[in-house]
Order: sequence, then structure tokens, then C-alpha cells
Amino acid sequence: MNEALNITSRDADLLQALVQKVRLFSQRQVADDFWEGALPNAKRRLKRLAEGNYVTRLTVQARSVPVLESPLASWRPGDSDPNFGQVAYRCQSRWRKRPVRPCTVWIATEKAAQLYGVSCRGALKNPLQATHDLGVAAVWLRLRQAAPKWAAAWRGEDLLAHTRVGEKLPDAFIVDAQQQVACVIEFGGGYDSDRVKAFHEDCAQRNLPYQLW
Repeated sequence: MNEALNITSRDADLLQALVQKVRLFSQRQVADDFWEGALPNAKRRLKRLAEGNYVTRLTVQARSVPVLESPLASWRPGDSDPNFGQVAYRCQSRWRKRPVRPCTVWIATEKAAQLYGVSCRGALKNPLQATHDLGVAAVWLRLRQAAPKWAAAWRGEDLLAHTRVGEKLPDAFIVDAQQQVACVIEFGGGYDSDRVKAFHEDCAQRNLPYQLW
């Protein structure tokens, strides 16, 4: 009989992120950002969390995510429009020489979701978008380091999808103390100029500041 698993504060930080912030983390992201790069220790703990039915291990086909230091474009109402072609070029050029490869990722289970009052977890919504989801996770992890208040105020798209029925859904929302959207976050992936422009115009019509990474 397995010994009852004691959820540590680090476990709780990881599980809450997988439930409320992002859809998945790669095994390397977990090791680097929650275990200070100690991959063997991270793998052992993830195995224990999986045995406790808090996380699930999956293998997906994805590209490795480039280092994300800052947004490719930031905009607020009143600013001039960004150069859509330039932003698109930067989105697309970062994927050169990054082939699609098998990648180990971890997602939260329904049991983990219930700890934080969320349902409908436990499966990866669209495995074909794993590269994009890993990019979104990388953005959140960058904010966790550089802007922890923003990382805490981040709400993943799945949590607020019900508020945007029939509308474009950004990857994440930054909310204020009253839970009102103060900024939206989008991971640009390999967006072309038309898609960058469409995202900008949607935000501009709603007077929503944004960061496109």
C-alpha cells in the first residue's frame, strides 16, 4: 500500500500553475523553474505526484521553445500601431532550425483541479497545439521570474473562455484586484502579419492593452 503523499509548497505551486495558469509544462521546464535545474529530482517528484493521481505524463510532438526574454510587441490604447510585418518576421524566424520532436510534458489531473475549484482537466485539449501551449507556459514562467505580480494575476484562457463566447480568445488575461481584465497576453508562435494585425485590431476595438510574445 502506497504511503499517503504529502503535498509540499513546491508541489502546490506546480499544481496550481497547471490548473489555473497553463495547460502543460515540459519536463525540462518543470526541472529548470521549480527544481533549479535538477532534472533527476524533478522526475522523481513528478513520478510520485503521478502515483498520487495529481499529474499525468504525456509524450507530444513539439518544437523546442526559444528563450523568451521580453514581448515582441506591447501596446496600450493611444499608442501607434506596431509594425505588423516586423513582428511577424520575428515570430517566424525564431522557429528556424527547431524541428518537431517527441517531448515529455506533464498536465494536471481532475483530482488536482478539484483542489483549486476547477473542473474539466485531466486531458490535453489539443495535442497538435503542444508547441503553442509550451510557448504560453514559457511566457508565464518568464513573468514568474521577472514580474511575479503579473504571474499571480495571470488567468489562463480556459478559465475565462466563458466570458468570450463567440469572440477571439487570447492565451491569457492579467486581471486587477477587482478581477477585471487589465491586459491580455498572446504567444505569437509563428504568426504571419495578417494574424498579428487581426490580434491587434481585436484588442484595439476592445481598448485592451496587450503583450504579444
